[in-house]
Amino acid sequence: MMFSIPRKSFGGPLQFLVGRDVDGHWLAVETHGRGGGIFADRGTALRYAVFETGHRPRAVRMTAKTLRLL
Repeated sequence: MMFSIPRKSFGGPLQFLVGRDVDGHWLAVETHGRGGGIFADRGTALRYAVFETGHRPRAVRMTAKTLRLL
């Protein structure tokens, strides 16, 4: 038997920031802290964020600010 765990609503669809951490690694960070990761390069981080947001326009933004995963 399979059970489904309901997803909490966090006030809207996923949005990501893509940038670098203090060590120069590429990060994709969901703006409400629901997900993210460390990536080998900018392109991989962008592909992940675009996929996770369902290819929605303006759901992924690049930033020059230093990012970090919590």
